[in-house]
Amino acid sequence: MTFFWVILAGASVGLVFDFYRSFRRWQGWGQLSTFIGDVLFSLVALFILFHFFERANALAFRFYIIWGSLMGLVLYLRLLSRFSVRFYFGFYRVMSYLAVLIHRGIKIPIRGLVLIMRPPYAILKWFSILLYRIGGLFLLELITRIKKRLKGWWNRLMPPRSNR
Repeated sequence: MTFFWVILAGASVGLVFDFYRSFRRWQGWGQLSTFIGDVLFSLVALFILFHFFERANALAFRFYIIWGSLMGLVLYLRLLSRFSVRFYFGFYRVMSYLAVLIHRGIKIPIRGLVLIMRPPYAILKWFSILLYRIGGLFLLELITRIKKRLKGWWNRLMPPRSNR
């Protein structure tokens, strides 16, 4: 029974590796994201191996653990890897198609809202431009009067200049 769990650990790591490899190829990752993904994959693989080795023999390190997990990995890669990679790419295509459908479904009410809000927005825009023009006319006149008064007040405070 212990050897079964060790072989299953290797096959599980192979399954996760195929998932990661196919996802990386499907996304077309660059060097930096591939490096980060490799580190994360290594951590996930380590967790999987830890879990299965704990179940197999309470983490007692034996030589057959290494051989069994390698045998499980090789068996998985030889027998099931092609099918799982095809399955993953099909799964990605289906998920991509569903994401496009959801995106379109979300855009329909937004387009309807934009269509409904177009006339009130046009009225508000016209009204705000009108208020801006009227306010600018009154405020400009007020500001110029205040500016003249301040200049006069300032000139009265200063002593007259002497002409030498």
